[in-house]
Order: sequence, then C-alpha cells, then structure tokens
Amino acid sequence: MVYEALNTIVGLINEYISPGLTDEPLILANISKVNDGDDFTTSLQDKLVLSIVNIEEDRVAKRPENFIKRDSIIKYKNPPIPINITILFAATHGYDNAIPLLEKIIRFFQRKFVFTPSDTPELDQVNQVNDFNIEKLIFEWINLNLEQVHQLWTTLGGHYMPSVVYKMKMLVIDENFITKETLPIKEINSQFESI
Repeated sequence: MVYEALNTIVGLINEYISPGLTDEPLILANISKVNDGDDFTTSLQDKLVLSIVNIEEDRVAKRPENFIKRDSIIKYKNPPIPINITILFAATHGYDNAIPLLEKIIRFFQRKFVFTPSDTPELDQVNQVNDFNIEKLIFEWINLNLEQVHQLWTTLGGHYMPSVVYKMKMLVIDENFITKETLPIKEINSQFESI
C-alpha cells in the first residue's frame, strides 16, 4: 500500500513536470545510494529522487474501535494503524537544474496537497486493482532548520543535495483480520446475595 501510494504520486508529479515524456525526472529510490560508489547508483544521477526517511504511527488519528457489527454478529479485530511517512525530494543535478525542479515539486503540492480517489482517478485505480482502501493522502511541507538538515543528511550518509521534505498523512494500514466472532449481549442477569 505504501509503495503503491508513493508510486501514484511519483506518476502524477512526473506528468506535471514533463507531460508526455517517457524519461521520468522523478524516481522512487533510496537517496543514500547516490554516494555509495556502486555501479547501479549511476541511474540516480541527474534525477529527482523521492526517498522515505521515516515511517511513524499517527497516534492522534488512531481509532480505538476493535470491532465490526454486521447483522447480529460482532467481529473483533485489531484497530487499523494510521501512519505518517516523511519523504524527501532531493535533486542530484547541478544547481542550475536542481533548483527549478525542486520549485516544480513545491508548485505541485501548492496546487494540490490533498488526494482522494474521487478527485484522483489514479488513486481510485490503485484501490481497485490492489483491493486497498486509500481514502485520503495529505501532503504537508516540513520545515527543517540547519541542524535538522545536517542530522538528516548525516544519517543518510551523503553530502547535502538541494531537497525538500514533506509528510504524507492519512494512510491507514488495515489487514481486516478477524480475531473473534460473537453474538451481541442482549441481556444481563445479575444475582446478588444479601449479607
């Protein structure tokens, strides 16, 4: 679900940046591989790279319900897990190309930062093909100060590249695994003994 959601956004951004071109400027890859020195990292050169830098549970959006009531049966299940994914858009180009491309990323999310299946047919198609239930994706720009930028790029093991960080919110992981089925409680009998 995470990969498919991000891949959908990559496709939408590529269509926005360079409509109709087959050479996609944005790819989904691990930015830390750029400075590895491996042969396969040349495919990341002169690209915009979208990388996941953190996945966290959104405890504020977590729903406590652990049951589903259908007809006269109650089905117990673990509650869905809402997650937030921090993503990094980094440009591996020289500054003359990197800055305009990052500006296009910012413009893309300024134009539209909330994606639902009803207003994004590509997301609806992902839901239908994969039997997912992605209801909404919200992208929020994350401001990092110089120390945070330094820590991020140190963690990634590379030298700083022009980049921007967003948080993708509202993705919900729900396996729908039923742990128990039972009939609802219809009456309570209580007996008290007097002392």
